[in-house]
Amino acid sequence: MKFVSVAMILAVCAAAAFSNQDSAGLSATARDRIKQARASIVVVQATDPANEKVSHALGFFIRKDLIATDSEMLDRNSHLHVTAAPKPGTVKVLSSGHYVLPYVLVEAQPEVAPLTLGESERVALNDSVFMLSDSGEITTGKVTGITTIKNNPAFLISLPIDSDNKGAPIFNRYGEVIGIAAKSQDGQSAGLVWASQLLATLKHLGEPGVGIGAGIGPGIRPVPTPTTNTTSSASIVDSKPVRLNSPRPQYTEAARANKVSGTVVLRVQVDVDGNVAAVRLVSGLPYGLTEQAMDVARHTKFKPAMKDGKPVAYWVGLEINFNLY
Repeated sequence: MKFVSVAMILAVCAAAAFSNQDSAGLSATARDRIKQARASIVVVQATDPANEKVSHALGFFIRKDLIATDSEMLDRNSHLHVTAAPKPGTVKVLSSGHYVLPYVLVEAQPEVAPLTLGESERVALNDSVFMLSDSGEITTGKVTGITTIKNNPAFLISLPIDSDNKGAPIFNRYGEVIGIAAKSQDGQSAGLVWASQLLATLKHLGEPGVGIGAGIGPGIRPVPTPTTNTTSSASIVDSKPVRLNSPRPQYTEAARANKVSGTVVLRVQVDVDGNVAAVRLVSGLPYGLTEQAMDVARHTKFKPAMKDGKPVAYWVGLEINFNLY
């Protein structure tokens, strides 16, 4: 059995200086964002029963209770330990697994600021990208290729990715996270980056309608909501919501250029007025189509669900289709 610990690297690189040469092209705002990001980057370490380190990777908070990391760190039989440097003690681990990307789910950390995600759909060849080195300096590279691997958007960068920096956030010139670093499949060529579109999807882990599959620990199940008033989502109704309109989704240029088609599956909460009050992602599409579908969902009008002659809030499935003609 392996044991995994997660330690905040803030204390390690708090005194590190940022090189003017390495961070060329960054605005003061972007530089500050990356500096602040150090507090949300973690080191994930796997140890054997004798407490000997067997592997490690980086990871970072994309939600106060959710860390994105590298797939090599996941072991369904692992016992996970999370240690945060800013304060003594350990962080309780709830589960780990793979939902679009590898993750470690932990007890919510109020003091942690999840990293800001940028739009990876806008990444283009020769764009500058930035990453924090082991010493805390900003290193600069270029986008050398854009690809899709098993229908998952990714891009290649000139910065080398190895066992010391896999799982690290990759930033754009605005200081936003546009992906998570991974080792290339041949282990020798330029670094591979999984696009932030996947991170955006991962953020919905555990929300109503979004399953997390197998993992470690008890997992997450939606908590039944009370039905004593019309602001709650009723579990049993006399009639379910009826869709009244069908706004047309817009294709993004990137999706059209890459000939992407398919269906985005959502869960939406229809309130007592027939408006969509909340949107949750079940399965999405790359190149901005998921975001377009969620925008369509928010503008969809329903006849509300009815219970005992009164309208009630209710969660329903909603599919948005994208077809190239």
